[in-house]
Parts: sequence; structure tokens; C-alpha cells
Amino acid sequence: MTRHDDSLDAAVRRSAAQGIGAAFIARNLGVTPNRVHAVLARLRRNGEVFPRVRPGPALRPQGLRLSTLDGATRRAFEPHAAAREVSIRELVHRILRTVARDDLVDAILDDKETNP
Repeated sequence: MTRHDDSLDAAVRRSAAQGIGAAFIARNLGVTPNRVHAVLARLRRNGEVFPRVRPGPALRPQGLRLSTLDGATRRAFEPHAAAREVSIRELVHRILRTVARDDLVDAILDDKETNP
């Protein structure tokens, strides 16, 4: 008996439940759309139900494009995203929302000149 790889289940399940299409999920997770379709098919065979996805940009989440992040930065975020069972994109969004909400830009960058 072959054991399936369930490492993508949580992220695919969460995104599909929001009505996000397989191609977009695949791009966020760094896998092929076929891999996402295979995960969805297996989850459906096990009784899970997901909303139908209509094609079109209206259902795609808008926001930050992570394609501008270099490979080293993406790799640095990978273990933190995996530990939280979210995509790198979602992790970066959470970080940015927290930085903005808590006014942490200056504390993080420490680029303001301080007067003694």
C-alpha cells in the first residue's frame, strides 16, 4: 500500500474552502495545478466538500505579489510558514498586517536617526 503525501492538505483545504482556484493555490504553494487537483480529488473522495470555483479574476485574492521576493528571502520564510500551516504569501501578509497595526516599521528597520 502506498502512503500519500498529505503535507499540502491543510493549505489546500483552507484555500479551496474560500473558493480559490487550483491554479492560484498551486502558485501560492509552489506546486503544479495538477498536484493541487490531486489533493482536492483525494479530499473529496474522503467526503470533504468544497465550493465550485468559477473562472475569472473576481475570485482571485488581490494583494502583494511575492514574485518580487528573491529566492533566499522566500526560503527564509518557508519554515515559519510551514510551522503555521500557511503559504509564504499568507505569512508575509500576516507579518505586514502586524507591522502596520502595531506601528513597528521604525522598530524593525531602526533607520531613523535618534537624537541623544
